Order: sequence, then structure tokens, then C-alpha cells
Amino acid sequence: MNFYKKLSILLLIALTPCLGFSSNTTITKRSDVGYQGPSNDEIAALPLVATLQASGDADTDIKNFQEAINAASRKKGGRIIVSAGKYQLKDVDIKSNVHILFKKGVEITPRLDLNDSTKAQLIFTAGRLKNQDVSNVTFIGEGDISSRPHFSYDRSIALKCRVLSVGKVTNLYVQNISISDGQTKFSAISLNLKKNGTTKDDRAKNVTIKDVSIDNASYGYGLVQGNVGENLWLKNLQAVGGVAARIETHTGREYNVGIDNVVIEDVMCTRGKAAVTMQPHVIDNGVIIVDGVKAINCEWGVMIKDGFISRKLPKDQEWTMGTFAKGSYVKNVEMIHGFETTLSVQSKIYIPESLLNFYLPNSNPDKEVGAACKLGPSIAAVLNLANEEVAIDTATVSHSGKRADERLLIVTEEATRGTTLNHMRK
Repeated sequence: MNFYKKLSILLLIALTPCLGFSSNTTITKRSDVGYQGPSNDEIAALPLVATLQASGDADTDIKNFQEAINAASRKKGGRIIVSAGKYQLKDVDIKSNVHILFKKGVEITPRLDLNDSTKAQLIFTAGRLKNQDVSNVTFIGEGDISSRPHFSYDRSIALKCRVLSVGKVTNLYVQNISISDGQTKFSAISLNLKKNGTTKDDRAKNVTIKDVSIDNASYGYGLVQGNVGENLWLKNLQAVGGVAARIETHTGREYNVGIDNVVIEDVMCTRGKAAVTMQPHVIDNGVIIVDGVKAINCEWGVMIKDGFISRKLPKDQEWTMGTFAKGSYVKNVEMIHGFETTLSVQSKIYIPESLLNFYLPNSNPDKEVGAACKLGPSIAAVLNLANEEVAIDTATVSHSGKRADERLLIVTEEATRGTTLNHMRK
């Protein structure tokens, strides 16, 4: 384990009390958003289909997982317990009415024997196949942050890795896992349309992702990415590098399928792009609520931008920039400034003149994005360039740290080098 990864894990453990992580495996529900499926008592009444043991062989591990999942789904509901040990998994497809409990000490990697790191590796998928319509899935880990289930991968295994790829799933609950990335491509958990999906009916609905962390994520990716989805609750997420909660409605853009009714609460990012990013591109999305953000030595605390109109979109149609619905807001944002984070080269224009000496043009901090990023100082608690459609509760936005007063608290307009931005200074 290299120094960066060791430091990242130590940071996650040290900062965990700020988010209130616990080893509790109790399913938490709220009526307005998130998972609405079977309760703990209802799941406990289902048959125990399998208690899986690590075999030391990737083919055997994959076979055992898939057979157990298939059996639980055939029974119209079943529990699977994953015992402590080291597993190698790839393309394990989770089906309806399957409830997986990972015990303390579970360690999962992608396949280690492919000998071709250019191939993407998805560890678990759910609802991504053409004819799938998955419902009522729970994916829960036991233990505290030092002992709970741990997924790990790096660029020597695959340049593109993902823990969970989600398509059309109604009622999905993910809780209490840790992920160690190696600056690979892809966010660790993603919500997309099912294969060949074209409508809002082809996306995930009623999803809770809670008490999950990632370390050593690439700037352009991170922990959770919501491309499409409805009724999503993202709670207690933590990232070192990248983005903790990324709402970017890029997939499905040609069908105007995006995100509706999302609540993001209590997320943290350290030395990354931002704790939360929001980009609608060309999609008209529903309400997004962000309440509780902490960013430590990040480029931004919260980043809100329009996105772009892709060249891949049909040329015979007129496309306009997307939106987030009225009622969307951000509040309770805390930025703790630092001087050595990973920045997009495009963000250099926002660095105050007095801090430009901390920008390192010859640095190369991110293996995935390469020259597109450099090391430099954190910039501001909030960047909001999305036509002011997302309300920022300015009274609940704060920043601190050495030379914080030389930075803007909130940036709300495009900048060019040499222009002084004095609005919203605190």
C-alpha cells in the first residue's frame, strides 16, 4: 500500500466522527425520498439462501455469488451472508428481492487475472440489462469504518473500475462500505439508464446510499454519480479526491431523462474537486436539495455549472442548456481552505492573484486526467454558475483556514484573469 493510500485511509478514519458514521446495519427510511422497500424485520423473515465463503479463486467466487443471487430471486426473496475473507468478483448481477449482508472483514477486488488493464471491470451490476426490471435490493455492510467491507482496485488491475453499476432498480439500499480507488476512470457507484433505455421509466427509483466512503479517487470522478434517477437520498458520503456526490445528467441527455427529487445530506470531501457537483447539461431536472457539506482543501465545496451541449447530440435538433427545478437549494456548507489540492487547469482563472504562487504548473497529481489538473490552492466554498436557478443560503455558508480572507466565499459569475471579484466576500 503506497503512502498516499495509507494517508487517505487515515484521513477517512480521523474525519469519520464529523459525519456520524456508525456500524449500525438498521435500514433507515424517510417518507419523501429514498428506499421504500422491505424493512429490517421483513428481510429477517426471509429465508437464508447462502452463507458465502472466500474460495481464493475468482471463477469460484463469481459462480458462488451469482448462484446465490439467482436462488434468492427465484424464491421471491432471500438473504445472503458474505463471510469475512478476500473475494475476486466481476459482473455479478444483482436481481430482485435479494438482500446481501457483508460481514466485518470482507475484502473485495475485481478479477486480478485478466492481464489486460484496459478492460473495464464492474464488480456488481443491478438493472443494467435490456429487459431487466429489478426491485427491492439491499447491500449492507457490518462493522465500523476500520472493519467494514472494503472494495479496492487501482490502475494496475483496470483503468476503469466500478463497485456498483445501477440501471432500472426500484428500492435500492446501499449502506456501510469503504472503497479504495487508485485514480481510475468511472465513479465507484453510478446510476444510469438500463441498456437501450429511453424514458424515465428506465432509470432507478427510490434509492438510498448511506455511510459510504472512497479514498484516492480521480479528480474527474469520485464516489456516487447520479446521471439519471428519481427519489434519491445520498447521506453521509465521504471522499478523499474526486467528488463525493456528483449530480451530472449526461447519460440519457438525448431523451431528456435526468434526475428528479434528490436529497444530499452530510457529505465531505478532502483534497478533491468538491464535495458536491451539479451539472444539468441539456436536461430539465427536478428539485435537488443539498444540506450539509464539508470540504477540506478542495477546489470547491459545492460546484454548480451548466455543463455543455455535447457534439454527440443530433444536429437536426435545437438544444438549450438544462435546468434544476425551482425549489432546489444548497445550505450549510463549510470550506476549510488549504494550499495543495488538485485543480482543473480551467479553474486557474478563479485563483486570487495573491495566491497564484501556490499554483504549480509543472505538477501532475492525477494519473487519470493527466495534464488537465495541477496542484494549487483551494478556491471558494461555492461556485454557482447555473443561471442562479439553485438558491444558496448564504447565511449558512462559511470558510476558514489560513488566508481564507483572500478568497471569495461564493463565486457566481464567470471570471477572467485580471478581473477582481469582490461580491460575496466574507
